[in-house]
Amino acid sequence: MPIKYQSAVTEACDFARASPHKMAEKQPVVARHLMGYAGPKGEVQKMHITIETVRDILRSTLGHDSFTAGFVKSVIEDTDTPTASINAKGEIRYNPDFVRKNVRTGVDLFCLVFHEVLHPVFGHFIHPNDKVANIACDAIINSVISNLFAEASGSGSLFRRIYPDRDLAAILRPDSQLRFSRYNRLYEYLHPRACQQTKLSAGEVIQTLRALVPAVPMNILLLGSHGPGGTKDEGREHIPAATVQGISKDFIEKLPSTSNGAGCWDHLKDLLVEVLKTKKTIRQSLLTGYTTRRKLDGFFDEGQQMRRITSPFPINPSRRDIVLLSAGIWPGFFRNRQPEIVRRQKGIAVFLDVSGSVNDYLPKIIGILSGFRDRIRTIHLFSNAVLEVPFGTLCQGNVQTTYGTDFDCIAKTILEKEYERAVVITDGYGGLKEENSAALKKAGSRILTILFAEKDECPEFEPFGEVVKLEDVTEG
Repeated sequence: MPIKYQSAVTEACDFARASPHKMAEKQPVVARHLMGYAGPKGEVQKMHITIETVRDILRSTLGHDSFTAGFVKSVIEDTDTPTASINAKGEIRYNPDFVRKNVRTGVDLFCLVFHEVLHPVFGHFIHPNDKVANIACDAIINSVISNLFAEASGSGSLFRRIYPDRDLAAILRPDSQLRFSRYNRLYEYLHPRACQQTKLSAGEVIQTLRALVPAVPMNILLLGSHGPGGTKDEGREHIPAATVQGISKDFIEKLPSTSNGAGCWDHLKDLLVEVLKTKKTIRQSLLTGYTTRRKLDGFFDEGQQMRRITSPFPINPSRRDIVLLSAGIWPGFFRNRQPEIVRRQKGIAVFLDVSGSVNDYLPKIIGILSGFRDRIRTIHLFSNAVLEVPFGTLCQGNVQTTYGTDFDCIAKTILEKEYERAVVITDGYGGLKEENSAALKKAGSRILTILFAEKDECPEFEPFGEVVKLEDVTEG
């Protein structure tokens, strides 16, 4: 019987620091079980990556029910792909010559696969799309894989094999020799030897590298979906936000248990989480945009506030640092103003129209809201009166109605409970008295209206926020 993936990874890790002779003996054995078979002299004669192998790799680290493993639908050899890529259909394409030359063990394959699945979530930070930004994003991805998934990746074995240990390309791998180079401080941030006090965002890493690079590099090989010269492949932008969110959720859930080092890589975890959490579905963006401080559910508002932090890079230096620089004095460490993520618990006041017309649409509405069932505690059912019930009651199909509809009961509840924002799911048929409309305007209330029937507009609530169709919030 073939060896399980985890056994292959364990075996690979055991010989990762062994002598060159021992590694030459062992590598083909692991590679044989994952991709091919060994020839008489120990070299790998055939390299073929299968969908089963890729899914085993993903599930062994991200869990058996991994969304990412299910998203990957096929693995295809493609000589037109320089290295490897992933697209919106879940196809991983790889160049067989590149794999045959560089991917020798299970840990090498782990590096390649995890680099590919992390690629889509970093697209947001490549603005404008240029080679330096792509190098910076690849450097972050490789650092995360090498340090946070050290055991499974053989501490970035593939990256050490394909990149030199000096010059700009060296920031794409661990164990580089950059101590006296201009990239040293940034490299030590990505591959720290001690705990880091500095906190940089992904955008700041890109800005820093852009400032450090003397000329645009032309010949650095990049893994992932890049076009000629290292620019981003436009096809990668079409991966649905819901897919990117599923991938992000897999990684966020597994991050606490993937690395050791007593907190020495906490800054890398924070950096990765910051990138992953920027990706939301349209559904999430709409709903969370209407959360309110007056109702506490499991929603968290991740706002920013500025704080001062020391850094060897003059990203946003203080006036003191600018004065020192103008006097020809190098401060050593700069007191930069940096945005900090602040989390505040909020809730979402959902008002669901339970007049007779809702019955045909209730399964779809419950399906959408069920995506938030771990965060929404209660929901407001309304006809011509409002009844607040546990969310589980709605999921069981238990609704009470008087079969009439008006929006005045919603306005009164919003004003009584002092909700700054609310979400109304309705067929759009209802009246709102002028005095209640005026009171909502005076209170500055914001209302997202989701229409589930034939109507395309709801003039009663249009002055207070967006009016969308149910279909607009069904897909991510």
